[in-house]
Amino acid sequence: MKSRLLLATLLVLSACSHQPIVPEAKNVEIKRENPPSDCKEIGRVVGQVRTTSGSIQQAIDDMKLDAARKGANYVRMESTGAMGTSAQGTAYQCP
Repeated sequence: MKSRLLLATLLVLSACSHQPIVPEAKNVEIKRENPPSDCKEIGRVVGQVRTTSGSIQQAIDDMKLDAARKGANYVRMESTGAMGTSAQGTAYQCP
């Protein structure tokens, strides 16, 4: 009986641990300027819209999500695609 209860408890706990973590992309700041000097560079980030009717804002939002997933809160935006369906930049973690 104890082993069944323990097994049931472990199954419930393992189901809870697989909840996806949604990063707070809305907290990522996008600017064309360099970040403050006390920020740590994380790396390149990219945003894309997968439809031809997408907007540059959707590409930027996707780039912010990429940055948030990597732990960044600041992105120096460096380029956008000619059709407005992509954006690229460098992500930073700032205090």
